[in-house]
Amino acid sequence: MNLDKINVLLEKAGIDTDEMKKDFQDAVQEQVEGVKKEAQEKIDEKFSEEGQKQIIKKINDAIDIPFLSEKVEEKIFTVIFNVLKGVFQKLL
Repeated sequence: MNLDKINVLLEKAGIDTDEMKKDFQDAVQEQVEGVKKEAQEKIDEKFSEEGQKQIIKKINDAIDIPFLSEKVEEKIFTVIFNVLKGVFQKLL
């Protein structure tokens, strides 16, 4: 069945394909906005001051760089964390 036949059948059934297309686009856009909002909330949570402390502590505990003190390692991981935070925030 080709597209013209489908359009004729939909017209006979009283279905406005343009309206149906718009409703579909609106529904998809609503879902996209919901996902974006949820992602932003999770990023905000993970990149909060408390989240930052927890993540940096876990990284610092897991990685040992010889000849560097824990304080210097923490500063390095904090800079990396802040760069990643900026990248994620720009994505949304």
